[in-house]
Amino acid sequence: MSRLGVPEDVREVHEEHESIQKKARAVAEALRGSLHAVVYTGAGISTSAGIPDFRGPQGVWTLRETGGRRTLPTTPTERAIPTFTHMAIVELMKRRLVKHLVSQNVDGLHVRSGVPFDKISELHGNRYIE
Repeated sequence: MSRLGVPEDVREVHEEHESIQKKARAVAEALRGSLHAVVYTGAGISTSAGIPDFRGPQGVWTLRETGGRRTLPTTPTERAIPTFTHMAIVELMKRRLVKHLVSQNVDGLHVRSGVPFDKISELHGNRYIE
């Protein structure tokens, strides 16, 4: 177990397309049957926008703990653009399948993607809103 409480054998998983499709269908079915679906996001949703997460293999705390250096490119938060995942959440909200979004992120990408202010709870705030 690392000092951060993450087991040493935890690794990122890459799945086959068919497996992902099966899981996506299950999520879609659950959303259609839900009255009050809420999406909860963290740093991982913004990594494909070039914003580092905290506990992944190239995460801020992981590298700090190991003395490692980031080898993946990063994007300054103010220049990052919403990812396909951010936009998918907006579409689910437009279709009224998701009622609210709770996010731990401060990068502002959910708001920039089009999530209305009254439909998001940003637990740690948003660095772009006073």
